[in-house]
Amino acid sequence: MVWLYFFVSAALIVYAGMSLSKNADIIAEKTGLGGALIGALLLPVVTSLPEIVTSAQAAIIGNPDIAVGNVFGSNMFNIVIIAIVDLVQGRGPLMIHIKLGHILTAGIGILLSALAAAFIIIKMNIAIFGIGIDTLILLLVYLAGTRLILRYNRRHNLEEENEEVYSNISLKKGIIGFIISGIIIVFSGRMLANTGNEIAQITGLGSSFVGSFLIAITTSLPELVATFTAAKMGAFDMAIGNILGANVMNILIIFLTDLFYVGNPVLSSISIENGITGLFGICLSVIAIIGIIYRSRKSVFTLGYDSWAIVIGYILAALLLFNLGINL
Repeated sequence: MVWLYFFVSAALIVYAGMSLSKNADIIAEKTGLGGALIGALLLPVVTSLPEIVTSAQAAIIGNPDIAVGNVFGSNMFNIVIIAIVDLVQGRGPLMIHIKLGHILTAGIGILLSALAAAFIIIKMNIAIFGIGIDTLILLLVYLAGTRLILRYNRRHNLEEENEEVYSNISLKKGIIGFIISGIIIVFSGRMLANTGNEIAQITGLGSSFVGSFLIAITTSLPELVATFTAAKMGAFDMAIGNILGANVMNILIIFLTDLFYVGNPVLSSISIENGITGLFGICLSVIAIIGIIYRSRKSVFTLGYDSWAIVIGYILAALLLFNLGINL
């Protein structure tokens, strides 16, 4: 029954995720906002709802390793989604279609992940009104970074001319569809934390590994579906903006997790494995930035060199973290 609940939750998340990118594209068109801005700020908020709900629920039931492992593991898998989309979109290496402005979002995500990983290793264990000072710092950096992304996209999207595609669909309908999809994700995401906790106990793999890979991959399904759909529509900037924006949004989840966790600050209460997962996520993000800047047009089996590096890096990280979890 545990596995049944797990797969039902995953199916619901996929179903809801299928409508997210379309409704986000409608909102982008009707409001005059660029696809890169919608992808970087609006779409990640909803596609990150499974991570938000799952991590909050894991904190409530007293399993902070699943809560934080889900965040870092999701960030790793999100970068892998770039390689998955590159494989199936069939228009040459994906990165040659991407604007350099996405480097700003990626850089802010790397900064947040580096700070979080450092706080896990240092274990400051200092709280203000029950909230760790380390997660408060993450909140402030997130707000400052989001402001930079917003100002940058406003500055560079003013001269965009967007072709009208959804002339027969109203803004109201797009917003309603967006909200309904988010509600479905919230309810299905709650189920994942409880089943993930039980699966960790049944399999003996440990909460950090289960959170970083099994749970993280499942909660990243909306990003996968939304990014793939956006890429198939030719909205490459929205696709990549969703991935990199979600990685920024995910670090904010650590602050939200700290609000729900009872005890010491959450980053002082988890295994160091989670910090290592965060560092691997940073490595994959750096590879993505290199791909965006270098813009190689060469590919192997329809997959760009940067995408191959991302896939290989993710597999190596999974093997190393699995062995580390077994040894611990």
